[in-house]
This record gives sequence, C-alpha cells and structure tokens, in this order.
Amino acid sequence: MLNKLIIKRIFILFILLALPLTDNISHAADKDDKAIEKELGQLKTEISKLQNQLEAKRKLQSEAVQSLRKTEKRIATASKILKATNRQLKQKNNQLAQLKKQKTQLDKNREQQKDAIAAQIKSAYVSGKQEYLKMLLNQEDPAKLGRMLIYYDYMNKARRDKILQLQNTLKELSLVNQKIEREISDLNILKQSREAEAKRLQALKSERQKLVASLAKDIDEKTEKLTELEINASELQELIDSVQQTINKIDFSQPLDGLKNLKGKLNWPVKGKKLQSYGSRLAEGLKSNGVIISASEGQSINAIHHGRVVYADWLRGFGLLVILDHGDGYMSLYGYNQALYKQVGDFVNRGETIASAGQSGGQQKPGLYFELRHQGKPFNPSSWIN
Repeated sequence: MLNKLIIKRIFILFILLALPLTDNISHAADKDDKAIEKELGQLKTEISKLQNQLEAKRKLQSEAVQSLRKTEKRIATASKILKATNRQLKQKNNQLAQLKKQKTQLDKNREQQKDAIAAQIKSAYVSGKQEYLKMLLNQEDPAKLGRMLIYYDYMNKARRDKILQLQNTLKELSLVNQKIEREISDLNILKQSREAEAKRLQALKSERQKLVASLAKDIDEKTEKLTELEINASELQELIDSVQQTINKIDFSQPLDGLKNLKGKLNWPVKGKKLQSYGSRLAEGLKSNGVIISASEGQSINAIHHGRVVYADWLRGFGLLVILDHGDGYMSLYGYNQALYKQVGDFVNRGETIASAGQSGGQQKPGLYFELRHQGKPFNPSSWIN
C-alpha cells in the first residue's frame, strides 16, 4: 500500500514538473520560428537592395545585354511552365489509367452479378415450381411447409441483395465513366496548353540565338574578349563580396556548418564531361575561377550540400545564377541555367534540385558553370568533389 502511495506521489510530481517544461519548449519553439522569420526577412531585404543596385548597373549595359537578360528570363518562365504542364499531364494520364482499370473491374463485376441473378431466377423458377406441385399433391405436413417457406424467403433476400449489388455497381460505373470523360477533357486542354507553351519557348530560343549573335558582334566591334571576360569576373566578384557582407551582417540563430569537414565527400551538381577546368587559361592573364560541365538542356542541377539560397537571378556572363551559402564562409555557385527553382531565403538539402541546365548568359552550348568559394575567394573544387 505504501509503495503504491509513493508511486502515485512521484507520478503527480512528474506531471507538475513536466507542465511548465512543455510550455517552455513550446515558447522556445515559437521564439525560434520568429527569429528565423525575422532573419529571412532581413536577408531578403538586403539581397533586394543588392539586386536594385545591380539593376541600376544593368541600365548602363548595352542594349544587346539587356535584351538577352529579358529573353533568357522569359525562357526560364516558359520552361518552368512547360515542365509543370508535363508533370500535370503525367499525373492526369496516371489517373486516367487508374480509372480505366477501375472501369474494367466494374464491367466485370456487372456481368458476373447479372449472370448470378439470372442463374438464381432460373433455379428458383425450376425448383420452386416442382416444390409447389409436391406440396399440393402430397399434402406435406405444416412443419415441412414452414421450412420450405423460410427457404424461399432466404432465396428472395439473397436475390434482392444481388440486385442491390448490381444497382450499386451500375452507379459506380456511371460515376467512373463521368470521371473518365472529365479526365480526357482535362488532358486535351493540357495538351493544347503544352503545344502552345512549347511553340512560345521555341520562338524565345530563336530570338535568343539572334541576340547572342548580336552580342558577339557587339563585343568584337567595341571591346576585346579579354575586356568582356574581365567585366564579367569583376561583376561576379562584386556580387560575391556584397552577398558575403550581407550574410555577415545577420546573426543567424541556425548557423550552417560549412564544408570544412567534407573534403572529398561531395558530389558534382550534375554528371557530365568537364569542358573547362579550374585555373584553365581564358585569355592573356586571365584564368577560370570555376569549372564548366556539359549537360543536356533541362537536366537537373543539384545542390552539393545543405545550404541557404542567397542569390537567384540573372548575372552578366553567367546567366541565371544560384548562389548557396553553406556557412563558415563557404559558398557554391551554379550558372548558365535555363530555369531556377529556388528563391532567396530557401533552405535546400544535399542533392536537392535547385535549377535546370541551360545556356543562359549568352553561351553557345548547354552546360553548368560551377564554382566553390571560401571567404569570397575561389578555390579548386576537384579535390573536394568525387
């Protein structure tokens, strides 16, 4: 009895202690959520200021560069719409296949139920007629007559159940047929939408080709290739420095762990042949800060590690560019993309798709431009990535 009393008191004490602890945990969680929301708001505000500064600079760029940027961003939008439409078409086709499968089974059930009812009616007619004749001619006793009536009642109920099952099957079949008609209608609309979007995308790509040719001619006439590459590298460095300063301003409540302990353990963001290596000569006195990897247009570009998106926009020479902050001064850069699937402030996991490969930034072939940086300075990714 004493042991039970002690256990009861301990249990009550545990509950009393746990209640404020639960409240504190909940309060702490709310506090963390508010802190994260505030940090993301601050990050987006600072990056927005940076993008406004870049926009002011873009007005000073040549008409060909400005037109290329607008067209490539429109291509990104069209390709995302097309991808979403294809995904919807796939879902609709799967749903239609499931409905057709359901219809086939219902048709089979209907025929089986109809056959069962027909057989039951035939059996009842034949056996019933004979039994009634026997009862009349033989003047069977009341007990046997009662049993026969119960048997007939049971058969009638069984027949009614079969008929109800058939009626339900017919209702289900009618609903499934209506759904199939709706799905086919939706599919036709989606197919028309896909065709229209594909045509629009093709027209934009044709427009882009003309702009790339115009830009190349503009560079040949007004500047040397070295100057153009230097301008591109300089603008990227300015962007990186500004982004790093922005990150340093914010005291994140959930700091990222960086890449320091991951040397040799990372994967390339896309599988493909290396078209340009880190440190390769671009022009007299200028070397590459990153690598270029061949990729098919639209191929998925994946994050090399967990991180936070700190830039996702078009940049001269690099096209549609994503920059991930991995913490502790480490960043990864992904350029030349056809479309971007993340925005500033988004957290991404290792291997998560962040963009699709393209040839934005005035490139002649689709691929990926990739860089790793620490404290704003580029370093060779080869020994870090398998």
